[in-house]
Amino acid sequence: MTIRVITLGDGRQVRLGTYVKAWKACRELAPDAWLSCTPGGWPGTAEDALQEFRAGLHDRINRRLPWCGKGRKWESDWQRHTLQAALQLNTPRLAIHWLPPHLTARFAHRLSDPWDR
Repeated sequence: MTIRVITLGDGRQVRLGTYVKAWKACRELAPDAWLSCTPGGWPGTAEDALQEFRAGLHDRINRRLPWCGKGRKWESDWQRHTLQAALQLNTPRLAIHWLPPHLTARFAHRLSDPWDR
């Protein structure tokens, strides 16, 4: 028989049955009831704990998708370059000297000419 465990946000592993009992107990509490430890490992209200339970559930569901974690958009460099480009593009009157290759053609009009400095 396989023992199924759930890894919580703070790294603790609990058995699936214990996890389900905690979820049910949390649903029965008043939303503003104070808990000493939520699934993320921090104190908070029952409402916060339910949000963390739901976020963990959606995360586990989405990790089962066949394309999850595959492709260029999952690489940390692509994520970082796109975030940096978004910060630059959303700042008015900022001279932009470089954009990632996947955004260069679309925002070529925002790139400054290196000879105009």
